[in-house]
Amino acid sequence: METSKTGLLDPYIPSPSKPWNKTMVTHLLNRTMFGATVAQVNSVLSMTPSEAVDLLFQPNTAPEPPGTWVTEAPDFNSAYNSQRTSQLRTWWVRLMYEQPVSIREKMTLFWHNHFVSEAGTVIIPQYMYKQNQLLRDSCTGNFKDITKLVTRDPAMLIYLDGRYNIVGNPNENYGRELLELFTMGIGNYTETDVREAARALTGWILSGLGSIFVPSRHDYGNKIFLGQTGNFDDNDIIDIVFNQPVTAKYICSKLYKTFIHQKEDLTYANQIIDDMAAILRSNNYDIAPLLKTLLKSKLFYSDNTLSSLIKSPLDLMLGAVKMMNINFDPSVITTRLNYVIAQASAAGQYILDPPNVQGWTGYRTWLSTISMPIRAAFAESIVTGLQKNGQPTGFSVDALSFAQSFAAPNNALQLVRDMTEHLVRLSVTPRQLNNLLEIMLDGTMIQNWYINDPQAASRIKKYLKAVVNLAEFQIN
Repeated sequence: METSKTGLLDPYIPSPSKPWNKTMVTHLLNRTMFGATVAQVNSVLSMTPSEAVDLLFQPNTAPEPPGTWVTEAPDFNSAYNSQRTSQLRTWWVRLMYEQPVSIREKMTLFWHNHFVSEAGTVIIPQYMYKQNQLLRDSCTGNFKDITKLVTRDPAMLIYLDGRYNIVGNPNENYGRELLELFTMGIGNYTETDVREAARALTGWILSGLGSIFVPSRHDYGNKIFLGQTGNFDDNDIIDIVFNQPVTAKYICSKLYKTFIHQKEDLTYANQIIDDMAAILRSNNYDIAPLLKTLLKSKLFYSDNTLSSLIKSPLDLMLGAVKMMNINFDPSVITTRLNYVIAQASAAGQYILDPPNVQGWTGYRTWLSTISMPIRAAFAESIVTGLQKNGQPTGFSVDALSFAQSFAAPNNALQLVRDMTEHLVRLSVTPRQLNNLLEIMLDGTMIQNWYINDPQAASRIKKYLKAVVNLAEFQIN
């Protein structure tokens, strides 16, 4: 089938002018993961672009839960709720940090920021874990199925008050967000549709670790929803929503912003998003075929798409740790990851607690007078081992080991080129490259550069400090 009217969704085929090289591989892995180690980049480089994308979608075994508490009966008054929510946060960020070459955690975060619930509102860590598990299990599955599962999900029943939605006194919160934020987008439904959806969604309450339907709480009267009339329930409402062409277009706009380019006004991308929506609908809302087409496409590897996104705090911070091959010792990994979580939170991304039901809007909102110094200080701290306040981080890059993971550590110019290509998505100018080389040489002659020189490690750290302070380092 023809995938694209513009041809931009046709497969990218490497050519002399557009070779499959480390720049392309790091682009793919940094968009679909939270940074990639040198070894991961090298292993993917030996594959074709199509094989690389297929690898990202290989099923991985489900992770062990963060603790046995996930099966305990929920208790809103438990003294352990806050501590367990923190455990859940660290557990998830550890999955992002330790992930093999896989899109799973990036897509789990995508859905967490789409079907938003805030741990601070939900309170019960078991429910947040269950929701996280639901999103991970379905992360490249069927959008319609995920929507049906989320509608009955305990965390969501708390967060958007579905548990209070009862015949005779419908609560419109979930019905409204289902239409406005989760499926169709504002302007594609009426207030009557919201009210009628709320009536159809009545009857679900929390029960133990799950939810149950209580017939006496459900409104069995006829509802008029998006032009159809019937005694609808939650599944019927979602079926009708997914029959609207705008639903596919709405989620495709979000996927476009996540993987291609995030401008406030996407009018210029209308045709591409229409093409994406057609692929999604032809696959009955299965996400994987669409994402694979997108990530294998000419569009994904085009000059306009390379380095067109601003890194989220987690992309920046976990990405820097991963790209510099920093290995956290298992005995202190919780402390190390909690440092990442705290800094990402200070920079505006507190995992499991998005700011509101709209989630993190991202793009330019990631960069502010408050967040920029925090982002810069974190990146510098993992090079120097010192935070801005002089406190030790407890870890830093092993500069020699990092440099030796590249092909020519004794060739100063080649080493700077290779490290910069690995760390920075945007091509730096010859002048910038020369500046970085001068910083690394630190007064020594280029002919005298030697990786086993006693000064080499400190010189590489000076280079790394300069790289992470480049504006380009903020771009993905």
